[in-house]
Amino acid sequence: MRETPLILIVDDEIIIREILAKMIHALGYSALQAANSTEAQHIIRQHQPDVILLDMIMPGVDSMEVLKSVRTDERLKHISVILISGIDDLETVATFIEAGVDDFLPKPFNMALFTLKVNSCLAHMQSNNAAQQAQLRMENFCKELSHDLNNALTGIIMTAELLLMNASSEQTKEHIAGIIDSSELINRLIKKHRQTLSTNTNAET
Repeated sequence: MRETPLILIVDDEIIIREILAKMIHALGYSALQAANSTEAQHIIRQHQPDVILLDMIMPGVDSMEVLKSVRTDERLKHISVILISGIDDLETVATFIEAGVDDFLPKPFNMALFTLKVNSCLAHMQSNNAAQQAQLRMENFCKELSHDLNNALTGIIMTAELLLMNASSEQTKEHIAGIIDSSELINRLIKKHRQTLSTNTNAET
């Protein structure tokens, strides 16, 4: 998430957009405005806001289309979407929630409730980002560790094979062969772990 959160307001009424923009600025955040779905989708793709305030009912505008365009795009689906509406239509609200809306903000707006819901979405996004960064650090650590272990085991195997060639007694040869077998087993396990890690990483991206 950027240093100053960016919030997009999608509403066909300029008065509503201006009210919300002032509320956003009062929180110290930045605001962008869109009057229709075309403007909204252009701004979303270009700026990737942290939160979208999406009016549920707008004449000639398909709010569900905006929501689905966000939720079906891998680059955008992390964006929080808060549905705003002055209509007490719980069935429609439920439909939007099922489609991926994160929260609902009723009109007329209450500053305390507005602050709570926006900050909650931002905190959730920040938490997800922190978790993703921690996972990335762990994956990098595991990759480096497996690489170092693989190099060390390769050295052990090569040294053991040289010793095996020069070993004089059968007992010594058996011990060295056991070292080689164990090292090769560990090496295979490390390679399997690296393949699993790579597969999981590719699946998530």
